[in-house]
Amino acid sequence: MTTLTTRRSLLRATAAGIALSPLLVEGEAFAASSVRRNLYTRKRFAVLRHRAFRLEADGRRWSVRLSKVGNLPNCARKAEHAFSLTFRAGRSGPPQGSYVLSRRGFAPTTLFVVPSDRGRRTYEAVIFRKP
Repeated sequence: MTTLTTRRSLLRATAAGIALSPLLVEGEAFAASSVRRNLYTRKRFAVLRHRAFRLEADGRRWSVRLSKVGNLPNCARKAEHAFSLTFRAGRSGPPQGSYVLSRRGFAPTTLFVVPSDRGRRTYEAVIFRKP
């Protein structure tokens, strides 16, 4: 009896492996990865207003400064899990997309940022999640 391996069967096996991988990870590692939600809180960013950060993707880096932590419309004022971030860059920055935000002593955090001016010097990111 011979077994025929096709590209389709390999893709199915890969997809199943990816879907089941959280179940195969040790309990502590899975718990650690599931509490990363604490990276997206207002107080974490509010204490770093006016500080410099790096946006990084695909081997490129852009320097930005966190200029504002704002409220979202139709959300409670100063909501811990619903807020916006405004960053300013000294020169033209990247197009909209997902970037890793980092700085010394700050856990790298992925954000989707959108330029809010034509010169791509001001960027907005929105955090909106259930606690």
